[in-house]
Amino acid sequence: MRYLVLLIGLLSGIPSVHAQFNDKGTFHASIGMALGAHATEYERTIHILGVEVTSRKSDAAATFTFPIEAHYGLARIFSLGLNIEPGVYIDSVATRRNGLMLLGLEPRFYIVNKDRFAWTASLYFGNTRLRIDDKDGPNTSSAVYRGGHFGVGTSVIFAFSDMVGLQLGLRSLNTTLPLRSYEINGQSLSSDQFKAELKTRGTLFQTSLCFRF
Repeated sequence: MRYLVLLIGLLSGIPSVHAQFNDKGTFHASIGMALGAHATEYERTIHILGVEVTSRKSDAAATFTFPIEAHYGLARIFSLGLNIEPGVYIDSVATRRNGLMLLGLEPRFYIVNKDRFAWTASLYFGNTRLRIDDKDGPNTSSAVYRGGHFGVGTSVIFAFSDMVGLQLGLRSLNTTLPLRSYEINGQSLSSDQFKAELKTRGTLFQTSLCFRF
């Protein structure tokens, strides 16, 4: 631990070549963890003897993801970033195996843009893919949902040195995920037999180690 403190102290003592945390031509990269809490709405439609039967369910879910971000400064007050965010989705049936992936763009605006401190506001939009595998006795099922997401967020960044810093962020994110494929015991069901859509509205807290070049 003392070696980490010493390293941070040495990095903090390096003279800064940046007048602002972000500037035109600055490259930013970060990797971290995010924990989210979400309200969910699930709608399912099945066909029974030619008749559509629709059911709806409201629930809650949590997500645990690992955001990887790369930004490029297009102006002092603005950067554009690409986000890749793998993770897991945990609903009320927490025993189901699943995989979650978000891919999107993040326009970021720098409200405060100092050398060692920045306060930002961001938009998030892109595509989300969720796969859920379930087992009920001898039967197994696999569902793939994929659709768009949109959100807004804010973060503060504390730079330990000219290159390394800590980012703390909060964002609100909405997703609309139609069911794209569904299999039961390895057999695919067509959309004429089964349709579903998952919508989520949530808040995520994120902490990341960030770098600038």
